[in-house]
Amino acid sequence: MTDRAQLAPAPRSRFALPREDRGALDPPERELALARVADLLARPTAPYFEDGPLAVVRRFAAERRGLRLREDRWGNLVLERGPAGPPRGSRGRGSTGRATGARGARRRLALSAHLDHPGLECLGKRAGETRAVLHGGVPASHLPGAAVRFFRPGESDACATARIARVVDPAARPPVVVLDHVRGRLGRGAFGTWDLTPGEMRGARLRARVCDDLVGAAAILATFDVLAARRSRAPLVGVFTRAEETGFVGCLGLLRAGVLGKDVDVVGLECSPRRPWARVGSGPVLRVGDAGTVFDPAISARLHATAAALREERPGFRFQRALMDGGRCESSAYNLWNVPAGGLCLALGNYHNCTPRGGIGPEFVDWHDYEALVAWLVAAAQGWGKRGPGANPRARLNRLWEAEYKRLATSAKRLGARGGRGR
Repeated sequence: MTDRAQLAPAPRSRFALPREDRGALDPPERELALARVADLLARPTAPYFEDGPLAVVRRFAAERRGLRLREDRWGNLVLERGPAGPPRGSRGRGSTGRATGARGARRRLALSAHLDHPGLECLGKRAGETRAVLHGGVPASHLPGAAVRFFRPGESDACATARIARVVDPAARPPVVVLDHVRGRLGRGAFGTWDLTPGEMRGARLRARVCDDLVGAAAILATFDVLAARRSRAPLVGVFTRAEETGFVGCLGLLRAGVLGKDVDVVGLECSPRRPWARVGSGPVLRVGDAGTVFDPAISARLHATAAALREERPGFRFQRALMDGGRCESSAYNLWNVPAGGLCLALGNYHNCTPRGGIGPEFVDWHDYEALVAWLVAAAQGWGKRGPGANPRARLNRLWEAEYKRLATSAKRLGARGGRGR
């Protein structure tokens, strides 16, 4: 075994704003957005080993006034600004018929992202072989030959490097792999990430070992920062969950604990596999659903109206709307637990680090898409509790009814309709 100092140097990172500015954010706000990405992507993470990103969120909360940080029994974090919501368990009804919390209280916007990414956990030696288990969805065919950098929980400096020699049983879930070319001090309980750059900007493209979903989490922190810089009093809730990649396990713990209260509308943030109808570089995506469900239509309508208004205000802003069916996300879990949830995402290349050629490589997103996402979230937070376009999608249908129902009644009489009378 070699000492840590003898490990091959870690891949370098480079975080710098692209020269082109499309105007979604003001220049100082762009710097804030970049800083939050650099903070989070520098920290290694894997399911059940989110120590580094959790520390970033805790430090963020401690360094800023007016923020409240809560942690549930499962290690999920909830960050809040503005007035606190009603006590858990209090209920009310709004015009939409959904729970609203305290009577007359406006609903708060909650942004949710997960802090893990597919990674390895060292199992130690067995029959002379060093083995590890993969947590998260990466096809077994992509694993042989992949380089891995291992860390001890809570540390950002690697303790070992290795290469995946083979998969013990490609059909097993989760898969166990055999490691070779081990250098450093690798023991049971260390966790591994792909030995790739923490983050590198090439023009407007951000390449990183983890985009999904640390970039989504960074967008939440950037939204808090931009709201503070604009001296906005808009309330906002940020939810940072664990172990999403193994089946929303952290989110399910959060929902079972009931820590969010009844007055929140959730917008789940993700980096989702690009599609022919949702391209990297064409703007952030209003995600109307995932591979399993469609999301809350009222929240989708609010988000769409917000984006349309923002496009009028800032011509450089653009967005997409799509069913992103490349996987399932936590918004489905929120809705199934009767917490209204919609979704926004960035179109992602090399999803879960899987390259088109069958190997492991950096994920990538477009930086302008990310800046536009932050701008969208800020605008949504500032207008969420107010009435305006998209606030009540049923109102538009009622206006159409009032304009046309008499013609419908006249034609129904001609057709001999015999139903009961009414408007």
